[in-house]
Amino acid sequence: MLNLIDHALKSPLARILTWPHTPESYLEFLAPKVGGKSVKATVKAVRQETDRAASLVLAPNHRWDGHVPGQYVSLTVSLNGRRHTRCFTVSAVEDGCPVVTIQSHANGKVSNWANESVWVGDTVEISQACGDFVLPAQLPERFLLIAGGSGITPVRALTDALVAADYAGQVDILYYVPAAKDAIFLAHLKAVTESHPNFRLHLVKTRDTRSKLQGHFSAAHLKAIGADIGGSAAYVCGPAGLIEAVEQHWTDAGQASRLTLERFQAVKAPAITDAAGMPVEFTDSGVTTTAPGRTLLEAAEGAGLTPNNGCRQGICRTCTCRKTSGQVRDIRTGELSGTGEEDIAICVSVPVTPVTIEL
Repeated sequence: MLNLIDHALKSPLARILTWPHTPESYLEFLAPKVGGKSVKATVKAVRQETDRAASLVLAPNHRWDGHVPGQYVSLTVSLNGRRHTRCFTVSAVEDGCPVVTIQSHANGKVSNWANESVWVGDTVEISQACGDFVLPAQLPERFLLIAGGSGITPVRALTDALVAADYAGQVDILYYVPAAKDAIFLAHLKAVTESHPNFRLHLVKTRDTRSKLQGHFSAAHLKAIGADIGGSAAYVCGPAGLIEAVEQHWTDAGQASRLTLERFQAVKAPAITDAAGMPVEFTDSGVTTTAPGRTLLEAAEGAGLTPNNGCRQGICRTCTCRKTSGQVRDIRTGELSGTGEEDIAICVSVPVTPVTIEL
């Protein structure tokens, strides 16, 4: 029935009857959990994993296409009249519902909402699942899964997928936390390793000098757990420092191709050097502006436009717009785009030639 409604909303008659608005906007007003074009989800349950991390069980509407273990969604919530979007891994599935696990941090609007203010029954918006931090089609004989802090969320998803597949190879989980109390899913991971001897959990308490494994990532840790980086598929997710250290070690060892990364934070952006101020035309709004040294998102906001945006770091892709002409530079990597049509994240793009954007 809901798919028939979606089909009817696309009809020319529906467009005429609801002009100057859209059929989807009317349905969203009348039935917010169904209407609109996005995936709406109801918070079905809330579970506190640690003092700083909570899991939200989400019951999505009919538009949810499902996910592959290890993928993430962009979650959007309205707080004090403003929409905020952040990316979170689908850490598990409960009764067919995706679960996102969110660790709070200082000044984190969405993360603090999830740990302090969320209520069962709240409605949120999620994207379709995306990301390639997933298991390969052909499973190798060994896996090395490295996580730091909330980076354990996709690692848990991969671990559960391997368990469900009756994987018989060796799996080493190297998990970095300040102290044991900060370890998300610790009881779950211990239960997995107790019932499956081929899965081994190595908890590294970075601030506990009495722990056998302590401090931040090092080659000594790999040696201590008997890791074979040349014979294992390695996955790492966590703070930027952990990812950079692991990536450097694998590169130095000539094993970079065996490493899969998942970043929760954007790579530190270099200084914007394209300061000449190229003209930017936002074709849908009929606005042309220049914004020396600013991203296209900042240029749009400075011109009075209100484009969708979320993380403002190029991760959630909420701000993606169609570039129809011109060339831009990614401020995270310095990489130049092509000159033709393509979708770009305007929060991390600066123009290096005159640019036209569908906005």
